[in-house]
Amino acid sequence: MSRTLHRRDLLLQSAALAGGMALGVGVPRATMASAASWGDLVGRFVYAGSPPERKKLKVDKDVECCGKFDIRDESLMVGSDGGLANLFVYVRTRKVAVCPELAETAPKRVTLDNRDCIFMPHCMTIWFGKQEFYIVNSDPIAQNVAFSPLGDTPANIVLAAVKDTKKADSNTRATWKFNRAQIIPVPIACNYHPWESAFILPRDNPYATVTASDGTFRLAKLPVGKLEFQVWHERVGYLDTPEWPKGRFEMEIKPGVNDLGTVKIAPARLEKN
Repeated sequence: MSRTLHRRDLLLQSAALAGGMALGVGVPRATMASAASWGDLVGRFVYAGSPPERKKLKVDKDVECCGKFDIRDESLMVGSDGGLANLFVYVRTRKVAVCPELAETAPKRVTLDNRDCIFMPHCMTIWFGKQEFYIVNSDPIAQNVAFSPLGDTPANIVLAAVKDTKKADSNTRATWKFNRAQIIPVPIACNYHPWESAFILPRDNPYATVTASDGTFRLAKLPVGKLEFQVWHERVGYLDTPEWPKGRFEMEIKPGVNDLGTVKIAPARLEKN
């Protein structure tokens, strides 16, 4: 694994921020104090090999509906440019300070959609103290959503088939609330359709995210100072590397943008256990 740190950009951004704070020109005192307390962590994960072919999954239930979709394995999603998607990146440090702005602007819900006989999105995070888990069925067949968070209430939710896409039906949607933070993502399954799978990571702070289709991620408004981070992937769990034992790394977060750079992951690191 290699990392490219864009130090020049970071130094320029930090210098600009420091200059604005020193001059105080047109910057309210409260804004300056806030900017000095928080920083973003960005980066990109890349699969260091040829993008693997995704296997077509066996669809043997509700074939009249589901059989018309090209349903493939989502356990390893690599873009044409090597971007590694669906990698969880989150703060492992306990009792981390939370930026008030994030608490004020966090969306009220996180949505999981049963659509085209798969779960969308495949991977997600939720700040369970601020957000509710909203589950929707968009298919003309009944769906099931089942998960068992460690130390929390298990769920086995049945959603009715959609009869009229133009009318809302309470039987095709449900709301769930997590009560406990999880140290790793929780698997979500459908007992009706065994090929369906997803993962959700409930945390007690907003500092958790999933890499996009191009492998990029951003953890916004982290508290400045040293923090420990966790990297997790569904195929192997903690993404262990020589530099990051058990998928953990520490970083000193500074005001502005902190760039982890491009992190290359060898294919062998993502082989199923």
